[in-house]
This record gives sequence, C-alpha cells and structure tokens, in this order.
Amino acid sequence: MTDPVATSWARIVGWLVPATRRLINPPATAVDLRYLEAAMNRPLPAELVELLQLANGTQHRAIRGSVIPFHYNLVPVMEMLAIRRMWQKIWTDPRLSRADIPGWLDDYLPIADAADEGITYVDLSDGPSYGAVYEWHPDSGGGGRRLWDSVGEMLDDIAGAMVDRRPLTRVHGVPHLPEVDAGYLHWFRVYD
Repeated sequence: MTDPVATSWARIVGWLVPATRRLINPPATAVDLRYLEAAMNRPLPAELVELLQLANGTQHRAIRGSVIPFHYNLVPVMEMLAIRRMWQKIWTDPRLSRADIPGWLDDYLPIADAADEGITYVDLSDGPSYGAVYEWHPDSGGGGRRLWDSVGEMLDDIAGAMVDRRPLTRVHGVPHLPEVDAGYLHWFRVYD
C-alpha cells in the first residue's frame, strides 16, 4: 500500500541533508496550478497537485546529486512548461520523420530533469496510463520507460529507500539505495 503524498514527501525531506533541504522551493501557488492546468489543457493528477502544493520543485541545478533516482531533480511549474516547449520545438524539425518524434510531446508533462537532458514526466493522456511516471532520454528516441504508476507511488518508493533502507529496484531492475557522501546525494547499486 502506498503512503499518502504528504507523508512520503515529509519522510524524504526529513532524510535529506540540510544543504539539500534548503534547495526545495516553497509550494506552488493556486495561480501556478491553474496556469499549469490551462497550459496543458487537461486535468492534473491529484497526487501531482498535492506534491506541488508541498513544494514547487527544487532549485535543481544547485542540488549536489539527485532526489529522484538516479539523475533527476524536481523542476518548478514554469520550468515544466519551458522544458516541454523546448523539446516540442526541437522535435518539430521538418527533417525528422513522424516516427522519430516522441509521443510525450503533447500529452506528457515533465516534472524533473537531469543534466544529461533526460526527463521524468507524468502521463496526462486519457486512458489507463493517466498519472503514471516515465523516464525519457533524447538518445532513446520515441516513448519513455514507465517507472511508477503514479507520483504517490514514486514518492513512496523513494521514501522507503531513504528512510527504511528498502532498496529501490524499479528504475533499472537492480537494487539501489541513496547515500550522502561529502554532501553529495548518490544512488548506489546494492551488491548482494
């Protein structure tokens, strides 16, 4: 059973070192959330809204390491839209065939990014994958790889790895645990 978003987020924040904790942005405003939903022209999953009401992403470029396994940090509302627009512009190059264009461009919302241009996004399309969390990297082409069924499940897994030391296997199929070394948050492979 998945913990509520607020419970998981509190566990994650409590585990983080103070230097990283200070890089969490204040909650998104009601105006931010209305703007995001209007810009996407579709309803936002309740768990994503709940997370944004707790923290409007992080000052992700300043975090030493990644809160979201293994390379990602949460981005603020306006940056979610900026990342989406950037990739839409890049992938609408007329020299690309339609088959080359990733499906997440219209229906998916980036919620975290990595220094290597990868993103973590939430599916906002109609259907059974609504609210699911995926990972996508430009080198992978087309669609992304589904990691979690919801934002709540993602946060519950991360909190479990951090606080309960329950190895996270969902991302790359091998167990990983987070460690802080010299203020740097790493996700290390657990060797049996």
